[in-house]
Amino acid sequence: MTMPSLFLAHGAPLLAIERNQYTEALKQLAKELSRPKAIMIFSAHWESCVQAVGTTEFNATIHDFGGFPRELYEIQYPAKGDPALAAKTMQAFAKVNISAQAEPVRGLDHGAWVVLRMMYPEADIPVVSLSVNPYLSPEEQYAIGKALRAFRDDGVLIIASGGTVHNFAYMNMRSDTEEGDEWAVQFEEWLRDKIEAWDLESLFRYETLAPYARQAVPAHGSEHFVPLLYAMGAADEDRTAAREHISFRYGSLSHVIWKFGAK
Repeated sequence: MTMPSLFLAHGAPLLAIERNQYTEALKQLAKELSRPKAIMIFSAHWESCVQAVGTTEFNATIHDFGGFPRELYEIQYPAKGDPALAAKTMQAFAKVNISAQAEPVRGLDHGAWVVLRMMYPEADIPVVSLSVNPYLSPEEQYAIGKALRAFRDDGVLIIASGGTVHNFAYMNMRSDTEEGDEWAVQFEEWLRDKIEAWDLESLFRYETLAPYARQAVPAHGSEHFVPLLYAMGAADEDRTAAREHISFRYGSLSHVIWKFGAK
C-alpha cells in the first residue's frame, strides 16, 4: 500500500474549532485515502538547525499560541508516537548523509495537531514528528523529503504542514470571505503551474521568479513555505502532483491541499 505525500496548510489556530470549505476538504481527504499505518509530519512550527525526529512514545499536545479562546487550549490530540519508526527514520537520513538528532520529549505543535485532528479525529494512528530548517537551500530541503520516499511503500503517510501564502502583514482579520486577494491568487497560480510541471529549477528560485513572492513569503519567514519542498521530495520518484483544494482566510492566508505521488 503506497501512500501519497501531502502538503497541507494549517492556517490559523482557530481552524481547529471552525467549519468551512477547508476543514471539510481535510475531512474528505482522509476518507479518500487508504488508512495509513503511521504518519510522519513536518511542521513549520518546529524549526531546528539539525534535522530533528520525534522519538517519544506518547505525543503531548502543545498549545504554542496565545490570545485565543479557552476552547483551543482545552483540545488534546493524544496520538501515540512510534519509536521504532522514528529509529528507522534516523537510519534513512544516515544512509544519505543527512545529520539528524532524536528528540525524545517534544510532542505535537498546532502545525501538526490542527490538521491531524481534522483528518483523523480519533488520534488512533501513530505519529512521528519532524522539524524543518528554513535556512537550508531548497535543494537540501527537497533531499530531506526524498530520503523518506521508501516509507510511503510501507503505508506511512508523509505530511508537511505549513502555508504557501503566510504573511501577517497582509492579512485582513476582518475579512469573512474565503476568496483570496488578487496578488495572493497570482502567487498560488504560479506555484500551481510550476508544481504540476515539477519544475524544480523554478520552484527553487521562487523568491526571484514568482509574482508577489515577498508578500506571500516574508523575508526571514520562509518556515511555512519550505514544508512544500519536503513533501515534494518525498514523491521524487513519482513526480505527480494534484492540488486538491484551495481557499483563503483573511484575504491572503491560503488554505491549500497538495497531494504528491498518487498513482
